[in-house]
Amino acid sequence: MKNEDWVKTSVDRFILARLDAHNLSPQAEANRYMLIRRATVGLTGLPPTVEEIEQFVSNKSPKAYEELVTRLLASPHYGERWGRHWLDVVRFGESDGVLTVNEDKVRKDAWRFRDSVIHALNNDLPFDRFVRYQISGPDGAEAKGGDYDALRQFIHLGTRLQNNSDPNDKQFHRLDDMVSTTGTAFLGLTFGCARCHDHPVDPMSTEEYYQFTAFFFDQFKEAPKASAKKIALAITEPRVLIKGSWSTPGKAVDPGFLKVLMKKGDKHWRVESRSELEALGYWLTDENDGAGQLLARVIVNRLWHHHFGRGLVKTSNDFGKLGSLPSHPRLLDHLARQFIAGGWKLKPIHRLIMSSAVYRQSGTTDTAPLQIDADNALLWHRRPQRLESEAIRDHLLSVAGVLGNEMYGPSISIGDFKKEVQDDPRSWRRSIYLQVHRSAKHPTLSLFDPPDTERSVGARSTGAAPEGALFALNAPLGWTLAEKFAERVKREVGEDSAKQVHRAYLLLLSRPPFPEERAIGLEFLAMGGEGTLVEYSHLLLGLNEFIYVN
Repeated sequence: MKNEDWVKTSVDRFILARLDAHNLSPQAEANRYMLIRRATVGLTGLPPTVEEIEQFVSNKSPKAYEELVTRLLASPHYGERWGRHWLDVVRFGESDGVLTVNEDKVRKDAWRFRDSVIHALNNDLPFDRFVRYQISGPDGAEAKGGDYDALRQFIHLGTRLQNNSDPNDKQFHRLDDMVSTTGTAFLGLTFGCARCHDHPVDPMSTEEYYQFTAFFFDQFKEAPKASAKKIALAITEPRVLIKGSWSTPGKAVDPGFLKVLMKKGDKHWRVESRSELEALGYWLTDENDGAGQLLARVIVNRLWHHHFGRGLVKTSNDFGKLGSLPSHPRLLDHLARQFIAGGWKLKPIHRLIMSSAVYRQSGTTDTAPLQIDADNALLWHRRPQRLESEAIRDHLLSVAGVLGNEMYGPSISIGDFKKEVQDDPRSWRRSIYLQVHRSAKHPTLSLFDPPDTERSVGARSTGAAPEGALFALNAPLGWTLAEKFAERVKREVGEDSAKQVHRAYLLLLSRPPFPEERAIGLEFLAMGGEGTLVEYSHLLLGLNEFIYVN
């Protein structure tokens, strides 16, 4: 195998084999400045401090990078960063999301689910238990009242129809939401397609779909009325619905699993000591006889997606026949096996991925390989990744020195359809603590492709849009934070212009300026005037590199 000395972990052998097959070579390792920014942003969603950068760059130990990853995985900010990724997947929202916005009521305790997710990730709760707790709640010593009790809200996080809707529509809207989200979030399968007819592509029948609704049937107690009008519920037990309509009920069904992901009969999981939801959780996480191997593949692919900007399976919410084929199927299997063998813990898989040469490689301006692999599916170099909306806002607040470090607790209101709030000092905490109101838009986050909270989102759009550029140029928040940033730079290094330019680049981009950047900065600051450093700070905050990670 060519480039054998490039290999650092078992991951790299799978990557290198595919590169060799296409006569491509990987890139060398990125420099220390790139690595610390990439790893810190990737695991915590925040930029490294100047002190952390200088310590890492000057550390000559061969274990310096390994120690960096260990420190970042132990950071409480890890749970905040990766908790936000999981909230996308489970369509987290803190309001009902009804069609008429004046009825989009806030769910006062929904924030507890978010906090439980952060706790679970920071504690490296085994993922199989994390899944089961969301389906049926924690058990044993971690039962009611503990850090994970609110995970059981998963079933009820979806949207609801407005009060004047037919209660039968409301009932099956919620059941469909639950079944569809279970399929996409945990197994990467589009269950919802089987509501009206047997799945046209993937192996799920309509009857199996309604067997899944039976697991959740008793979770949704709809009142038999629409506003003040009484309307009886037509379906009072789990049934197949002909063509997906409650007005044409078919035969009654019991809870049941997807046959293609079963090596044993239903009774293997539906034992007397378990509720139906507990049985579902154990089937989902059973790697020997149930869906556990697929569950493992889906979650390790989600980790890969966020580390590289693209999953080994590009369609991270669709592992079915309409989804993309894996670019490295043997690597995906390897990661899933390692994950299960390691007790379903996520942090060792992060470490394995991040320790690899493919994660640590640099980018390149060489265009010749584009003729073979324009999408970089074979990972012959590192492509820049744009930060998500929450990370952009968090970076702005962090470098300006005004980001609050308080964790957990009730969400910060972002207003509603009647009243829009401003992004001011009262709300300057991590963006994960901003209320996810489905009919209100946050003035900053809404400009950078926030997720659709009505359905599971496995991959966000992170393109460049005019709104982002206009925000960087004109937003009052941008100028306010430029002032704060300028004050911070002056406070930390004094009046020396050369030191100010150097410090500004370390704070913003986690690297020193290139000679030409230094010269431009010194020329700009030499113009003098009371607001020059503020204007220079505002210019730097608008750099494209600030919202991309190389």
